[in-house]
Amino acid sequence: MEKLTMKEIAKRAKVSQPTVSRVINGHKGVSEEIVNVVNKVIEEAGYIPNKAAQSLKKSSTNIIGICVKEIYNPYFVEIIHSLELESRKNGYSILLHNSNFNPVTEWENIQNFISRQVDGMIIVPTGDFNLERISKLETPAVVITQNYKFIDSVGLNHLQAGKLAGERFIHSGHQTFGYIGAEQDGEKFYGFVNVLQENGFEFQSSNFIQVSESSNSTYLIRRDIEKYLDYPENHKFTCIFAENDIMALEFMRAAQEKQIRIPEEISIIGFDDTYLSKIMEISSIHQPIGDMAKTTFEVLMNRMNQKLSSSLVNILMEPTLIERKSSKIRRS
Repeated sequence: MEKLTMKEIAKRAKVSQPTVSRVINGHKGVSEEIVNVVNKVIEEAGYIPNKAAQSLKKSSTNIIGICVKEIYNPYFVEIIHSLELESRKNGYSILLHNSNFNPVTEWENIQNFISRQVDGMIIVPTGDFNLERISKLETPAVVITQNYKFIDSVGLNHLQAGKLAGERFIHSGHQTFGYIGAEQDGEKFYGFVNVLQENGFEFQSSNFIQVSESSNSTYLIRRDIEKYLDYPENHKFTCIFAENDIMALEFMRAAQEKQIRIPEEISIIGFDDTYLSKIMEISSIHQPIGDMAKTTFEVLMNRMNQKLSSSLVNILMEPTLIERKSSKIRRS
């Protein structure tokens, strides 16, 4: 009998080489007709699969794929740093991709992870566009920073984060409140508004500063803030909660250029507690990034080693408020 390679078998069977591989390895998703055609060619050629090569191919690569939605925000830089530390502690290297808020790029990144045969994936998603498809892949995946019902995830209690900011402002004597962010339907916004309502205050929609959806351009953020502040009748608030530290910093800079004193006239609380907030002394909601990364990696390792049941793991971590100069003032 002649000995053919997998590539030659694919050519004779008029199918792709990956299809031949799936047939040989017994994967599902190949039609019975194609299976029969490939098997017939194999039988006639006397093809003997290289078991040693197959074993090597299926062995661990000791690589974890990490896909984030941006790398400009220092928060995600800290996430990557913490995840790489956890990976190294456990004998793994990382393969890093940035989707840049683009779900198409995100899916291409995931496909590249699969082709590189990573042992597992950790994802900061652009949204829920690809998560259902990712959850059905054989390669284990865990989402970090957010929680979803159909995939393992480790996130922050954003409702509680908004509540913490609102409570601090109320206890400091504020009665009019602002918010800066990309959308008015996020959990941290709901937490913020709900605690105001619970304490007898109403959030005015005119006090919401809408900024560009992504935070990878300080120019766009500053443009939207300055456009809002150009009309003094708009900002009828004495405090403001920002969706992240970048937005808090850009608001503070734009406000000070217009001779608005921080915190005497407007107090600010940011979100993420990155090095930006520490350097600029901005109060911020702290996320336990180190614990979040460690927990995410543990969930992924347990899923890779099949130590978890089929039920999903969704973990919420608790935020804390770190107060600095930007909000340390009590209004009479």
